[in-house]
Amino acid sequence: MKIKIRGIYSTALTKFLKEKGFEIVSPSEIINQRLSIENNDAANTLIYDKEDLNGITISGTHSSEVVNCIKERFYDIVIREIENGAIYCGFIKKINPSLKTILVDLGGEEGVLPLQNYWGFLREGEKVLVQVKGVIRGKKILTTKLRIFGENAIIIKDGFPKVSKHIKSKEEREKLEKLSQEVKKDGWGVLWKALAEGKKEEILREELISLVNKEKEIKEKFNKMKEPGLIMEGNKVYYVEFGALTKKELDNIRRQVLNTIPGHHFLKSGDYSILVDFAEALDIEHDILINKLNKVLKKNGPQVGRYYEIIHKKANGREIVFKGIITDVNGEEIRVKRTLKSGGRLDGIGGKINPGDFAITIFKPNEWHIVHKYFDKNGYPKGTYISINTPIEVYPNFARYIDLEVDVIERGGKKEVIDLEKLERIKKAGMIKEGLAQRAIEIANKIKEELK
Repeated sequence: MKIKIRGIYSTALTKFLKEKGFEIVSPSEIINQRLSIENNDAANTLIYDKEDLNGITISGTHSSEVVNCIKERFYDIVIREIENGAIYCGFIKKINPSLKTILVDLGGEEGVLPLQNYWGFLREGEKVLVQVKGVIRGKKILTTKLRIFGENAIIIKDGFPKVSKHIKSKEEREKLEKLSQEVKKDGWGVLWKALAEGKKEEILREELISLVNKEKEIKEKFNKMKEPGLIMEGNKVYYVEFGALTKKELDNIRRQVLNTIPGHHFLKSGDYSILVDFAEALDIEHDILINKLNKVLKKNGPQVGRYYEIIHKKANGREIVFKGIITDVNGEEIRVKRTLKSGGRLDGIGGKINPGDFAITIFKPNEWHIVHKYFDKNGYPKGTYISINTPIEVYPNFARYIDLEVDVIERGGKKEVIDLEKLERIKKAGMIKEGLAQRAIEIANKIKEELK
C-alpha cells in the first residue's frame, strides 16, 4: 500500500497513516523534512484536498482500506463513494422527445442517455452499449463515448491527450505525452492520472495496450448479451468531508510533529493559509497568539449590515448556499435575514412561499444545529425549521457545516422530528458513523422538547 499525500492536511494524515502501517511514498520536500520519509517509489493510492478544502479525495488501489482507517479514527466525517465509468449493456425503454432524452434499462435500474449522445436505431427495445458518466438526483447519466479506466491512465475514444495537473515535472509530462501518441493512431486519447508519475515506460505502455484490448473484450461481451446488465465496473473515488471536530483532531496529530496553533486546519480550510503560516512562524505562546488572532478575526468578522453566506453541505455532496444580510450579532449568536423566492415551498415545514416572505436564520459557532424562522411580509410567524448538522464553522464572510439530514420543525404549535429515514439511509450506506447518527437523533429530540 503505497500512498501519496498532498494538501493542507498532509502532515497530520501522513503521521496518522504511517503509524497505521501504510507506506507513504513520494513525499513533498517539507513532509520529508518534518517526518524523515525518503521514499520515491511510485504510488498506487492518492490523497488530495477537495477543491473547497473542507476534506479530501482518496483514489487508487487501496482507497477502501484508507477510508476505513480514517472512519475508525475520526468522528464528524461524511464519506461519499462515487463510481463513474461503469459500462452496461442497456436496452432503450422509452424515448422522450420533449426532454431530448432516452430512458435506458440497465438491468434492475435505469439510466438517462441524452439524445445528442446516441447514434443508432432510435426505437424501444434497441440494444445499446452505454457508460455512466455521472449521477444527477440519483439517476445515472449515460454516454456512448467510452472511457476505459486503468490504474495509471484512462483511454478515451476520439479524445485528446492530457496529463494530470498534479504532475508538475516537465520530464514526466513530456514522457507521458509521448506515450499518448502510441495509441492515438487507433483513435484513443489518453488522460494520465497522477498515479502515473514515476512509473517506468514499459509498465505504462503495457497498460495502454491492455486498455485498448479491454475495449475489444467489452464489445465481444456486449454482442453476446441478451439481457441488460453490467459489463464492467467503473472507477471509484471517495470524497471525505471533514467536520469541525475532525479538524481539531487533525490539529492534535499535527502538533505532535511541529508547532501547530489551535484552529490550524479550521483556518487553513477557510483559505487563511498565509495567516496561519505567519502566526506559526512567530515565537509567541499559543494563548497570547490565539487571543490576538481572535481579535483580528472578530474585528473583520460577521458585522451587522454585511452580506453573508451560509454553506449548507448535504451528505450526497450537493451544496446549498443561503444568502442574506446580518441583522444582529449578540455575543456569539448571529442572525441573518433572508428574502425568500416566492412560488417555492418552505424548507422542512412545507407551505407556499408568498411574495414578501422572509426567514431569520440564527446560529452560533460550534453549535450542532441551525435555526430558520419563517415570516410573512407583515412579520407574522409561519413556522420554524431547525437543521441538525456537524458543529458550525463561522468565518468572517461565511459559515459552513454538513447537514446530518434529520430536522426539527414547529408549525401551528406542533413540534416534530422529521426525516429520520434520511438519516438512517446515509448511516446504512456507511456515509456516517453509528455514533454520529445517534448523536444527531439525541440532539433533535432535545431541541424538540426545548422548542418554544
